Amino acid sequence: MSYRGKVILCGEPGVGKTSLLVRYVDDKFNEGYHQTIGANFLIKEIDLINILDKLDFKNPELKKDVKEKGFKLYFWDIGGQQDKLFSNEYYFVQAVGAMVVFNLNDLSSFKNLDFWISKLEEVSGDIPFIIVGNKTDLKRNINKLIIDKKVNSLGVKYFETSAKLNENVDKAFETLSVQILNKLK
Repeated sequence: MSYRGKVILCGEPGVGKTSLLVRYVDDKFNEGYHQTIGANFLIKEIDLINILDKLDFKNPELKKDVKEKGFKLYFWDIGGQQDKLFSNEYYFVQAVGAMVVFNLNDLSSFKNLDFWISKLEEVSGDIPFIIVGNKTDLKRNINKLIIDKKVNSLGVKYFETSAKLNENVDKAFETLSVQILNKLK
């Protein structure tokens, strides 16, 4: 049986969570916007060739075991409507990692990172997460220095992506996968 776990993507509506996930899992991009109600669910067997050498396992047997059995992540794309989140909180339960996403041209989505991170910590506990500024293909409306200050204060990894142009999408998901596997120690 492979190693497996649930990863959630959270953030405000319209930041591109679904687009990032579909680009990563199916290598597709849909120009139209379809708001996620509740959650979308996709599975991806992680290509360990790209990440095994980045793992910092204290136990070499665990690294060998992961290589033999594989690593499968179940991605849950959480709808971003804060007023409906009370009915979606159970999606956060037993998550092993998370991607908190904002839109680089929407300051309010950036300002609401604290809400999503606090909800993540409240329901999921101390799990690895990364922050993703999505939509680099559009005009940036958030100063990079403000983003850097926020990310540094949280002590997490940050990626700027474009699901449309497929920029840094794999890198963000692979980095999160490495963090999740390293937590298995």
